[in-house]
Amino acid sequence: MSNTANKKNKIAILGGHGFIGSWLVNLLKSDYDVAIFDLKKQLSNYNPSRVRKVLNFRKELSNGSRQYNGDVRDLKQVKEFINKERPQIIVCLSSVPLEGGGVSKSYQLSTEVMGISNILEANETLGARVVYMSSLFAIGHFDHATTESVPLEPRTNYGIGKATGEHLVKSYSNNYAIIRTTSVYGPGDINNRVPQVIIEGAILGNGEKFWINKAALLDFIYVKDLVRGIKDVMFYNGNGVFNISGGRAIPLTDFVNAVEASTGKKLNYEVRSVEDRTRRGTLVNDKARLVLNWEPQFDLMSGVKETISIYKEKIKIKN
Repeated sequence: MSNTANKKNKIAILGGHGFIGSWLVNLLKSDYDVAIFDLKKQLSNYNPSRVRKVLNFRKELSNGSRQYNGDVRDLKQVKEFINKERPQIIVCLSSVPLEGGGVSKSYQLSTEVMGISNILEANETLGARVVYMSSLFAIGHFDHATTESVPLEPRTNYGIGKATGEHLVKSYSNNYAIIRTTSVYGPGDINNRVPQVIIEGAILGNGEKFWINKAALLDFIYVKDLVRGIKDVMFYNGNGVFNISGGRAIPLTDFVNAVEASTGKKLNYEVRSVEDRTRRGTLVNDKARLVLNWEPQFDLMSGVKETISIYKEKIKIKN
């Protein structure tokens, strides 16, 4: 199969104002006709004093695209958007990527399952290519290296929603791709994920003590590498599932070490060993390397360094 792209391609990104979506829009907007559909709802209790700065940064990333406010759970809104834009490629990034934190199960499942279901129904006549962002949580527990062929046995509400979405895409689209990714980090996140908390704590130098889980292995990928992978999958001429990942699960302590080395600051933390989450191992990315000719360009140290630089210079979060 070959990779094909056309500058006249119209691309619709549902969830395009999010952390990953804004970076994807920034990558595509100079060469393609991009439209965003997003509810613009903040889901986490991220520090309100920094929300505006991060959202302004995301706005700059997505400038140059057409932007619609809308809820993927509303079929009428989704149909109106798709029918008006008539894209060649639809990218589904709309999601509630949180476990707990005040987000209800019904809201999360309705967003994950009704969202992709509505997108597929709206696309039924148009027949655009559908690229669906799934997650390693669709797989369930695994503490080893796993490929795209592994059976789906989700253990969390979020994972159940993503696994259901995968089955829907495979069942109702003749031109699709599914992406599973892992622990994404980089500037622009406001969901209080562990990498964001560690990096911002180091930049701000607030000295607050935190703890990290020694038992957790995480396969980190820098957001710029992820969106390049999404783009390659978008223009791949064929159906399938792709792991777009760092390709090596490491302890959280390694991430902390990279942040300390990049900032020159010693962080105030303790290490515990707690089996309180879905076990996560390595998502093998050999298929993406071989079929798409994609591979990560950032190792952990270079990705962390660039993240810190952007936080300081563009988002203006400083100590």
